[in-house]
Amino acid sequence: MKWKSHIAIARAISIEMGLPEEMERGLCSGSVEPDRRPDAIYRKQGKTLRIARAPHHTPHMDTIMAYIWRARRAYLIGNDYWAVKNLGRALHYVQDKCVSPGKGFRKHDVREEYVADLTPPMEAVVDGIEIAVCSPDFVQQCVAEIRPLKHPEEILFQATLYSAAISAAVLGPLEPEDKMINKYYRTIRLHKLRPFIGSMAAVTSITSIFFNYYLISISTAMVAAVAIANPRYGRVCEEAEWFGLQAHNR
Repeated sequence: MKWKSHIAIARAISIEMGLPEEMERGLCSGSVEPDRRPDAIYRKQGKTLRIARAPHHTPHMDTIMAYIWRARRAYLIGNDYWAVKNLGRALHYVQDKCVSPGKGFRKHDVREEYVADLTPPMEAVVDGIEIAVCSPDFVQQCVAEIRPLKHPEEILFQATLYSAAISAAVLGPLEPEDKMINKYYRTIRLHKLRPFIGSMAAVTSITSIFFNYYLISISTAMVAAVAIANPRYGRVCEEAEWFGLQAHNR
């Protein structure tokens, strides 16, 4: 997208979210930063590892989420300007992903020029903020759902919708709900009990061979409880870190 489009979307979101003027400037500045100071990625060519410019229209999820996490962590400690600056960089890739590269540079450039002549629809801004969930998983889902489009109006609507949703997610509540806190500590406790439960299950299984086959069902239940909880461990910890819980628990 053209800088005009990136900045227009940032301003529309800032107005609807009621961001202070300094945060609006930071979001606008960050949204064009990847063009001014491109990000680099490692790209493997045969046995050689080369440094290349990070793609904009087919961005890597890791590139976007790295800036999202920087933004959220800065927001948690009250560094609002740095938060929106990093958020803006992430949104740049989100918005560029909405534009189909097409065949040939000129065709793509004309498409972006048409988009630049449009005004970001406030309906998309409002809808994006309303559907937002303050969660890193929600942000990843938004990025994954974006599709490259060809029609200018559709491009701008999608870019504005997801940019607003992601902004509201990152600049969402600082405190988690009690339900999430309880879930986090319950998962941590069960995770710490894994070695003990595993050992108990093994002993119970061996004992059952000589004494009572009914004990097999007990050991199976123990292992099943750990197996069910363990896949959630990483996601629950990530959600907790989104609210700064892990830092306080270390």
